[in-house]
Amino acid sequence: MKVTCPQCKRRIRLRRGEDVICKCNKRLNYMQFFRKKINYVVYLIDANIFIYADNKKDKRNETCKKIPVFNSPRIKIGTTDVIIDEIKKNKKIVISEKIKIYKTGRISDELKILKTNYLKQPSRTDLSLVQAAIEHAEIKGIITYDKDFGRIATKGIVQKRSSTNFWLGNAGEFLRKYEIKSKVRRPSYI
Repeated sequence: MKVTCPQCKRRIRLRRGEDVICKCNKRLNYMQFFRKKINYVVYLIDANIFIYADNKKDKRNETCKKIPVFNSPRIKIGTTDVIIDEIKKNKKIVISEKIKIYKTGRISDELKILKTNYLKQPSRTDLSLVQAAIEHAEIKGIITYDKDFGRIATKGIVQKRSSTNFWLGNAGEFLRKYEIKSKVRRPSYI
């Protein structure tokens, strides 16, 4: 993110989790500029959430259908352009306009050397989610049924660069954590 130094008005590039000292000796912290702009958090969804939501025979269908249309003023749902490209291969899947789409450029070298186990490397779509989480401070977690993310998340790559804990879970766990249950009021005469 590019910011303007409040003291000397120079434009400086700040990266997530880094402090930069301007030429005028003013210390710039990423989070001080971030909090002024964005008042919501984003949870990224993996391609398998879209696939399960479309598959009516799958037992996870009902919970996965609720994720792309999740509506809250403080919590947004997002994904990456790489995942959108993968989903567009299946013509039946419709993507909601409420979903925030992040553009991921080049995958960093730190992520390219990651392995989910001793031999297997994560797919480009998996790495695009992690790359987006590293680049954007508003992203607080990933919603997926992919077991490989558990191994990637335990390495703490995203948490090293962010100031908060990074959440990882599936659609059911997300809905249990954040969905507001409607309360049923009983009439007073019963």
